[in-house]
Amino acid sequence: MNSKDLRKTKRGVVIAAVAGLLSVGTAIASGKVEVMHWWTSGGEANALNVLKEALNSQSIAWEDSAVAGGSGTNALQVLQARVASGNPPAAMQMHGEQIKTYADEGLLGDLSEIATAQNWDVVMAPELQRFAKHDGVYVGVPFNEHRHNWMWVSKKIIDQYGGKVPATWDEWFTLADKMKADGVQPLAHGGQPWQEFMLWEDILVGVGGADFHKKAIQELDGASLESDKMVQVFDTFRKVLSYADAGAANRDWNLATAMVIEDKAAFHFMGDWAKGEFTVANKKADVDYLCLAAPGTAGTYVFLADYWGFFPVKDEAARQAQMQMARLTMDPAVQTEFNIRKGSIPARTDIDPKAFDACGQAAIADRAAAAEKGGVLPSLSQNHAQSREVRGVFEDVISSFANNTKLTSGDAVARLKSGLAGL
Repeated sequence: MNSKDLRKTKRGVVIAAVAGLLSVGTAIASGKVEVMHWWTSGGEANALNVLKEALNSQSIAWEDSAVAGGSGTNALQVLQARVASGNPPAAMQMHGEQIKTYADEGLLGDLSEIATAQNWDVVMAPELQRFAKHDGVYVGVPFNEHRHNWMWVSKKIIDQYGGKVPATWDEWFTLADKMKADGVQPLAHGGQPWQEFMLWEDILVGVGGADFHKKAIQELDGASLESDKMVQVFDTFRKVLSYADAGAANRDWNLATAMVIEDKAAFHFMGDWAKGEFTVANKKADVDYLCLAAPGTAGTYVFLADYWGFFPVKDEAARQAQMQMARLTMDPAVQTEFNIRKGSIPARTDIDPKAFDACGQAAIADRAAAAEKGGVLPSLSQNHAQSREVRGVFEDVISSFANNTKLTSGDAVARLKSGLAGL
Protein backbone atom coordinates (compact mmCIF):
# COMPACT_ATOMS: atom_id res chain seq x y z
CA MET A 1 0.00 0.00 0.00
CA ASN A 2 1.42 3.40 -0.94
CA SER A 3 1.44 6.50 1.24
CA LYS A 4 -1.61 8.01 -0.46
CA ASP A 5 -3.65 4.86 0.18
CA LEU A 6 -2.57 4.84 3.82
CA ARG A 7 -3.65 8.44 4.23
CA LYS A 8 -7.07 7.70 2.74
CA THR A 9 -7.72 4.66 4.93
CA LYS A 10 -6.20 5.82 8.21
CA ARG A 11 -9.11 7.94 9.44
CA GLY A 12 -11.65 5.24 8.64
CA VAL A 13 -9.65 2.63 10.54
CA VAL A 14 -9.31 4.90 13.58
CA ILE A 15 -13.04 5.65 13.66
CA ALA A 16 -13.88 1.95 13.36
CA ALA A 17 -11.54 1.26 16.27
CA VAL A 18 -13.59 3.29 18.75
CA ALA A 19 -16.19 0.56 19.10
CA GLY A 20 -13.47 -2.08 19.36
CA LEU A 21 -11.83 -0.29 22.27
CA LEU A 22 -15.02 -0.40 24.29
CA SER A 23 -14.48 -4.12 24.77
CA VAL A 24 -10.80 -3.90 25.68
CA GLY A 25 -9.95 -5.34 29.07
CA THR A 26 -6.83 -4.68 31.08
CA ALA A 27 -4.22 -3.50 28.57
CA ILE A 28 -1.40 -3.61 31.10
CA ALA A 29 -0.81 -5.65 34.16
CA SER A 30 -0.46 -3.98 37.54
CA GLY A 31 3.01 -2.54 37.94
CA LYS A 32 3.78 -2.77 34.23
CA VAL A 33 3.45 -0.34 31.33
CA GLU A 34 3.78 -1.47 27.72
CA VAL A 35 5.44 1.39 25.83
CA MET A 36 5.44 1.59 22.04
CA HIS A 37 8.02 3.91 20.49
CA TRP A 38 10.47 4.23 17.60
CA TRP A 39 13.60 5.31 19.42
CA THR A 40 16.24 2.66 18.78
CA SER A 41 19.52 4.53 18.17
CA GLY A 42 22.22 4.69 20.84
CA GLY A 43 21.43 8.25 21.88
CA GLU A 44 17.70 7.61 21.94
CA ALA A 45 18.01 4.46 24.05
CA ASN A 46 20.32 6.29 26.44
CA ALA A 47 17.67 8.96 26.99
CA LEU A 48 14.79 6.52 27.43
CA ASN A 49 16.74 4.79 30.18
CA VAL A 50 16.16 7.86 32.36
CA LEU A 51 12.41 7.30 32.36
CA LYS A 52 12.76 3.52 32.59
CA GLU A 53 14.87 3.87 35.72
CA ALA A 54 12.46 6.38 37.23
CA LEU A 55 9.58 3.96 36.68
CA ASN A 56 11.57 1.08 38.12
CA SER A 57 12.16 3.15 41.25
CA GLN A 58 8.38 3.17 41.67
CA SER A 59 8.18 -0.61 41.11
CA ILE A 60 6.71 -0.14 37.65
CA ALA A 61 8.21 -2.28 34.90
CA TRP A 62 8.74 -0.93 31.40
CA GLU A 63 7.60 -3.42 28.76
CA ASP A 64 9.35 -2.30 25.60
CA SER A 65 7.56 -2.43 22.24
CA ALA A 66 10.00 -0.63 19.98
CA VAL A 67 9.38 -0.43 16.24
CA ALA A 68 12.45 0.81 14.36
CA GLY A 69 12.19 3.65 11.86
CA GLY A 70 13.50 7.18 12.43
CA SER A 71 10.34 9.06 11.46
CA GLY A 72 7.95 6.82 13.39
CA THR A 73 6.01 5.78 10.28
CA ASN A 74 6.48 2.07 10.94
CA ALA A 75 5.50 2.34 14.60
CA LEU A 76 2.40 4.34 13.81
CA GLN A 77 1.25 1.76 11.29
CA VAL A 78 1.66 -0.95 13.93
CA LEU A 79 -0.27 1.21 16.40
CA GLN A 80 -3.07 1.70 13.90
CA ALA A 81 -3.42 -2.06 13.48
CA ARG A 82 -3.37 -2.68 17.23
CA VAL A 83 -5.96 -0.02 17.94
CA ALA A 84 -8.19 -1.44 15.19
CA SER A 85 -7.95 -4.89 16.80
CA GLY A 86 -8.79 -3.53 20.26
CA ASN A 87 -5.31 -4.17 21.67
CA PRO A 88 -3.51 -0.83 22.00
CA PRO A 89 -0.35 -0.41 24.08
CA ALA A 90 -0.65 1.34 27.41
CA ALA A 91 1.51 4.23 26.21
CA MET A 92 2.50 5.37 22.74
CA GLN A 93 5.05 7.88 21.54
CA MET A 94 3.27 10.40 19.33
CA HIS A 95 3.88 13.70 17.58
CA GLY A 96 1.46 16.60 17.83
CA GLU A 97 -0.87 15.80 14.95
CA GLN A 98 -1.09 12.15 16.02
CA ILE A 99 -2.15 13.18 19.51
CA LYS A 100 -4.87 15.31 17.93
CA THR A 101 -6.06 12.48 15.67
CA TYR A 102 -6.50 9.94 18.44
CA ALA A 103 -7.92 12.51 20.85
CA ASP A 104 -10.50 13.56 18.28
CA GLU A 105 -11.76 9.98 18.24
CA GLY A 106 -11.95 9.83 22.03
CA LEU A 107 -9.24 7.20 22.34
CA LEU A 108 -6.85 8.85 24.82
CA GLY A 109 -7.04 8.95 28.59
CA ASP A 110 -7.64 12.08 30.68
CA LEU A 111 -4.47 13.39 32.38
CA SER A 112 -6.17 16.26 34.24
CA GLU A 113 -5.32 14.83 37.67
CA ILE A 114 -1.56 14.94 37.04
CA ALA A 115 -1.72 18.16 35.00
CA THR A 116 -3.36 20.00 37.88
CA ALA A 117 -1.02 18.56 40.49
CA GLN A 118 2.06 19.56 38.47
CA ASN A 119 0.61 22.87 37.23
CA TRP A 120 1.15 22.08 33.55
CA ASP A 121 -0.70 25.22 32.44
CA VAL A 122 2.11 27.29 33.92
CA VAL A 123 5.24 25.18 33.46
CA MET A 124 4.64 23.61 30.00
CA ALA A 125 5.79 25.53 26.91
CA PRO A 126 2.67 27.22 25.45
CA GLU A 127 3.20 25.89 21.93
CA LEU A 128 3.15 22.33 23.29
CA GLN A 129 -0.09 22.82 25.20
CA ARG A 130 -1.88 23.27 21.88
CA PHE A 131 -1.24 19.58 21.14
CA ALA A 132 -1.26 18.17 24.68
CA LYS A 133 -4.82 19.42 25.24
CA HIS A 134 -8.08 18.36 23.61
CA ASP A 135 -11.08 20.59 24.30
CA GLY A 136 -9.19 22.02 27.26
CA VAL A 137 -8.37 18.61 28.75
CA TYR A 138 -4.82 17.23 28.83
CA VAL A 139 -4.59 13.98 26.87
CA GLY A 140 -0.85 13.95 26.14
CA VAL A 141 2.32 14.69 28.06
CA PRO A 142 5.43 15.98 26.24
CA PHE A 143 8.78 14.72 27.40
CA ASN A 144 10.87 17.08 25.32
CA GLU A 145 10.89 19.86 22.78
CA HIS A 146 13.05 19.38 19.72
CA ARG A 147 14.36 21.90 17.24
CA HIS A 148 14.95 20.51 13.80
CA ASN A 149 16.65 23.47 12.09
CA TRP A 150 20.13 22.64 13.43
CA MET A 151 23.41 22.45 11.57
CA TRP A 152 26.05 20.12 13.04
CA VAL A 153 29.63 20.94 12.13
CA SER A 154 32.92 19.05 12.43
CA LYS A 155 35.15 21.49 14.31
CA LYS A 156 38.26 19.80 12.97
CA ILE A 157 37.19 20.38 9.37
CA ILE A 158 35.77 23.89 9.79
CA ASP A 159 38.95 25.00 11.58
CA GLN A 160 40.88 24.01 8.46
CA TYR A 161 38.83 26.61 6.60
CA GLY A 162 39.23 29.50 9.01
CA GLY A 163 36.68 28.47 11.58
CA LYS A 164 33.85 30.67 10.28
CA VAL A 165 30.56 28.81 9.87
CA PRO A 166 28.33 29.92 6.95
CA ALA A 167 25.29 31.96 7.98
CA THR A 168 23.50 31.88 4.62
CA TRP A 169 23.04 29.29 1.91
CA ASP A 170 25.14 31.34 -0.52
CA GLU A 171 27.99 31.32 1.99
CA TRP A 172 27.51 27.61 2.51
CA PHE A 173 27.72 26.89 -1.22
CA THR A 174 30.94 28.89 -1.52
CA LEU A 175 32.59 26.97 1.32
CA ALA A 176 31.20 23.61 0.18
CA ASP A 177 32.71 24.16 -3.27
CA LYS A 178 36.12 24.79 -1.70
CA MET A 179 35.82 21.62 0.37
CA LYS A 180 34.72 19.58 -2.61
CA ALA A 181 37.71 20.83 -4.62
CA ASP A 182 39.98 19.72 -1.77
CA GLY A 183 38.46 16.26 -1.62
CA VAL A 184 36.64 16.99 1.64
CA GLN A 185 33.04 15.76 1.90
CA PRO A 186 30.87 18.84 2.63
CA LEU A 187 27.53 17.21 3.41
CA ALA A 188 26.52 14.18 5.48
CA HIS A 189 23.06 13.21 4.30
CA GLY A 190 20.61 10.35 4.63
CA GLY A 191 18.54 9.94 1.49
CA GLN A 192 15.30 8.85 3.12
CA PRO A 193 12.00 10.67 2.48
CA TRP A 194 11.61 12.04 6.01
CA GLN A 195 15.20 13.30 6.12
CA GLU A 196 14.85 14.98 2.73
CA PHE A 197 11.62 16.56 3.93
CA MET A 198 13.30 18.00 7.02
CA LEU A 199 16.16 19.42 4.98
CA TRP A 200 13.68 20.96 2.54
CA GLU A 201 11.79 22.63 5.39
CA ASP A 202 15.04 24.03 6.84
CA ILE A 203 15.80 25.47 3.42
CA LEU A 204 12.30 26.95 3.12
CA VAL A 205 12.77 28.83 6.40
CA GLY A 206 16.30 29.84 5.41
CA VAL A 207 15.17 31.18 2.03
CA GLY A 208 11.80 32.65 2.94
CA GLY A 209 11.91 33.34 6.67
CA ALA A 210 9.33 32.82 9.39
CA ASP A 211 6.59 34.76 7.61
CA PHE A 212 6.90 32.60 4.49
CA HIS A 213 6.67 29.46 6.61
CA LYS A 214 3.52 30.79 8.26
CA LYS A 215 1.86 31.67 4.95
CA ALA A 216 2.92 28.72 2.80
CA ILE A 217 3.05 25.94 5.38
CA GLN A 218 0.77 26.80 8.26
CA GLU A 219 -1.90 28.67 6.27
CA LEU A 220 -1.42 26.89 2.91
CA ASP A 221 -1.76 30.25 1.20
CA GLY A 222 -2.15 29.59 -2.54
CA ALA A 223 -0.15 32.61 -3.69
CA SER A 224 2.78 31.64 -1.46
CA LEU A 225 2.69 28.00 -2.52
CA GLU A 226 2.86 28.99 -6.20
CA SER A 227 5.31 31.86 -5.76
CA ASP A 228 8.76 32.43 -7.22
CA LYS A 229 9.99 32.09 -3.64
CA MET A 230 8.75 28.50 -3.52
CA VAL A 231 10.50 27.78 -6.80
CA GLN A 232 13.67 29.20 -5.24
CA VAL A 233 13.23 26.86 -2.27
CA PHE A 234 13.21 23.82 -4.57
CA ASP A 235 16.14 25.18 -6.58
CA THR A 236 18.19 25.62 -3.42
CA PHE A 237 17.15 22.19 -2.14
CA ARG A 238 18.40 20.50 -5.29
CA LYS A 239 21.68 22.34 -5.14
CA VAL A 240 22.24 21.34 -1.50
CA LEU A 241 21.56 17.70 -2.36
CA SER A 242 24.24 17.84 -5.05
CA TYR A 243 26.87 17.94 -2.29
CA ALA A 244 25.83 14.58 -0.81
CA ASP A 245 28.10 11.58 -1.31
CA ALA A 246 27.31 8.55 -3.46
CA GLY A 247 26.38 6.46 -0.42
CA ALA A 248 23.65 8.78 0.83
CA ALA A 249 20.72 6.81 -0.59
CA ASN A 250 18.61 5.33 2.23
CA ARG A 251 21.29 6.05 4.85
CA ASP A 252 19.88 6.17 8.39
CA TRP A 253 20.08 9.55 10.07
CA ASN A 254 22.40 8.40 12.87
CA LEU A 255 24.88 7.04 10.32
CA ALA A 256 24.92 10.45 8.66
CA THR A 257 25.52 12.04 12.05
CA ALA A 258 28.39 9.60 12.58
CA MET A 259 30.10 11.02 9.49
CA VAL A 260 30.45 14.36 11.28
CA ILE A 261 31.34 12.69 14.58
CA GLU A 262 34.17 10.87 12.78
CA ASP A 263 35.22 13.99 10.81
CA LYS A 264 34.34 12.29 7.52
CA ALA A 265 31.99 15.11 6.53
CA ALA A 266 31.80 18.78 7.48
CA PHE A 267 28.06 19.43 7.90
CA HIS A 268 24.90 17.56 8.80
CA PHE A 269 21.44 19.14 8.88
CA MET A 270 19.38 17.25 11.42
CA GLY A 271 17.25 17.80 14.50
CA ASP A 272 18.80 18.08 17.92
CA TRP A 273 18.41 14.36 18.55
CA ALA A 274 21.70 14.18 16.65
CA LYS A 275 23.38 15.56 19.76
CA GLY A 276 22.52 12.37 21.61
CA GLU A 277 24.80 10.54 19.18
CA PHE A 278 27.65 12.97 19.88
CA THR A 279 27.03 12.43 23.60
CA VAL A 280 27.28 8.64 23.50
CA ALA A 281 30.44 9.05 21.36
CA ASN A 282 31.94 11.19 24.18
CA LYS A 283 32.21 14.25 21.94
CA LYS A 284 32.00 17.74 23.45
CA ALA A 285 30.18 20.75 22.07
CA ASP A 286 32.49 23.62 21.01
CA VAL A 287 35.45 21.23 21.35
CA ASP A 288 34.74 18.42 18.88
CA TYR A 289 31.72 19.80 17.09
CA LEU A 290 29.65 22.95 16.69
CA CYS A 291 25.88 23.40 16.72
CA LEU A 292 24.29 26.36 14.98
CA ALA A 293 21.02 27.21 13.31
CA ALA A 294 20.81 26.05 9.70
CA PRO A 295 21.75 28.75 7.17
CA GLY A 296 19.32 31.64 7.16
CA THR A 297 17.25 30.32 10.07
CA ALA A 298 18.80 32.18 13.02
CA GLY A 299 16.02 33.72 15.10
CA THR A 300 13.60 30.87 14.39
CA TYR A 301 12.87 27.72 16.30
CA VAL A 302 11.21 25.04 14.17
CA PHE A 303 9.82 22.81 16.87
CA LEU A 304 8.44 19.37 17.35
CA ALA A 305 7.83 17.36 20.48
CA ASP A 306 7.34 13.78 21.50
CA TYR A 307 4.37 13.04 23.69
CA TRP A 308 3.07 10.02 25.51
CA GLY A 309 -0.52 9.25 24.71
CA PHE A 310 -2.22 6.80 27.09
CA PHE A 311 -5.01 4.50 26.00
CA PRO A 312 -7.77 3.95 28.59
CA VAL A 313 -7.64 0.80 30.71
CA LYS A 314 -10.27 -0.73 33.05
CA ASP A 315 -7.96 -1.97 35.78
CA GLU A 316 -7.35 0.76 38.37
CA ALA A 317 -3.84 -0.43 39.23
CA ALA A 318 -2.94 -0.31 35.55
CA ARG A 319 -4.35 3.19 35.24
CA GLN A 320 -2.32 4.32 38.24
CA ALA A 321 0.82 2.97 36.56
CA GLN A 322 0.02 5.14 33.54
CA MET A 323 -0.52 8.18 35.77
CA GLN A 324 2.80 7.56 37.47
CA MET A 325 4.48 7.47 34.05
CA ALA A 326 2.81 10.78 33.14
CA ARG A 327 3.88 12.33 36.44
CA LEU A 328 7.47 11.16 36.11
CA THR A 329 7.67 12.34 32.51
CA MET A 330 7.07 15.93 33.64
CA ASP A 331 9.15 15.65 36.80
CA PRO A 332 11.84 18.38 36.68
CA ALA A 333 14.71 15.99 37.39
CA VAL A 334 13.56 13.52 34.73
CA GLN A 335 12.97 16.33 32.21
CA THR A 336 16.48 17.64 32.85
CA GLU A 337 18.42 14.39 32.61
CA PHE A 338 16.32 12.96 29.78
CA ASN A 339 16.84 16.01 27.58
CA ILE A 340 20.53 16.32 28.39
CA ARG A 341 20.96 12.81 27.03
CA LYS A 342 18.53 13.22 24.15
CA GLY A 343 19.85 16.52 22.82
CA SER A 344 16.47 18.22 23.07
CA ILE A 345 15.33 20.72 25.67
CA PRO A 346 12.68 20.30 28.37
CA ALA A 347 8.99 20.69 27.66
CA ARG A 348 8.99 22.68 30.90
CA THR A 349 10.08 26.31 30.71
CA ASP A 350 11.19 26.53 34.36
CA ILE A 351 14.24 24.24 34.14
CA ASP A 352 17.62 25.75 35.01
CA PRO A 353 19.66 25.79 31.76
CA LYS A 354 22.98 25.64 33.63
CA ALA A 355 22.81 21.84 33.72
CA PHE A 356 22.96 21.74 29.91
CA ASP A 357 25.96 22.00 27.62
CA ALA A 358 26.59 24.82 25.14
CA CYS A 359 24.14 23.44 22.58
CA GLY A 360 21.39 22.88 25.13
CA GLN A 361 21.81 26.33 26.63
CA ALA A 362 21.76 27.88 23.16
CA ALA A 363 18.57 26.00 22.31
CA ILE A 364 16.80 27.14 25.49
CA ALA A 365 17.85 30.75 24.86
CA ASP A 366 16.91 30.55 21.17
CA ARG A 367 13.43 29.22 21.99
CA ALA A 368 12.80 32.12 24.37
CA ALA A 369 14.11 34.70 21.89
CA ALA A 370 12.13 33.23 19.00
CA ALA A 371 8.95 33.19 21.10
CA GLU A 372 9.24 36.93 21.67
CA LYS A 373 9.42 37.61 17.92
CA GLY A 374 6.94 35.06 16.59
CA GLY A 375 9.69 32.77 15.36
CA VAL A 376 8.59 29.53 17.06
CA LEU A 377 7.32 27.53 14.10
CA PRO A 378 5.59 24.13 14.13
CA SER A 379 7.39 21.55 12.02
CA LEU A 380 5.54 20.32 8.94
CA SER A 381 7.91 17.45 8.30
CA GLN A 382 7.67 16.27 11.90
CA ASN A 383 3.88 16.28 12.26
CA HIS A 384 3.06 19.57 13.96
CA ALA A 385 2.09 22.11 11.31
CA GLN A 386 -0.55 20.19 9.36
CA SER A 387 -2.55 16.97 9.27
CA ARG A 388 -0.84 13.80 8.12
CA GLU A 389 -2.83 14.00 4.89
CA VAL A 390 -1.44 17.43 4.04
CA ARG A 391 2.02 16.44 5.25
CA GLY A 392 1.86 13.40 2.98
CA VAL A 393 1.29 15.52 -0.11
CA PHE A 394 4.42 17.55 0.64
CA GLU A 395 6.51 14.48 1.39
CA ASP A 396 5.44 12.74 -1.82
CA VAL A 397 6.37 15.77 -3.94
CA ILE A 398 9.65 16.46 -2.13
CA SER A 399 10.76 12.83 -2.29
CA SER A 400 9.93 12.60 -6.00
CA PHE A 401 11.83 15.82 -6.67
CA ALA A 402 14.86 14.69 -4.67
CA ASN A 403 15.10 11.41 -6.56
CA ASN A 404 14.16 12.46 -10.10
CA THR A 405 16.36 15.18 -11.57
CA LYS A 406 14.05 15.42 -14.59
CA LEU A 407 11.45 17.08 -12.37
CA THR A 408 11.92 20.84 -12.38
CA SER A 409 11.22 23.15 -9.47
CA GLY A 410 8.24 24.44 -11.41
CA ASP A 411 6.98 20.88 -11.78
CA ALA A 412 7.27 20.37 -8.03
CA VAL A 413 5.28 23.52 -7.27
CA ALA A 414 2.57 22.44 -9.71
CA ARG A 415 2.42 19.00 -8.07
CA LEU A 416 2.02 20.58 -4.64
CA LYS A 417 -0.92 22.60 -5.90
CA SER A 418 -2.53 19.58 -7.54
CA GLY A 419 -1.96 17.28 -4.58
CA LEU A 420 -3.37 19.69 -2.02
CA ALA A 421 -6.37 20.40 -4.23
CA GLY A 422 -7.09 16.67 -4.33
CA LEU A 423 -7.47 16.27 -0.57
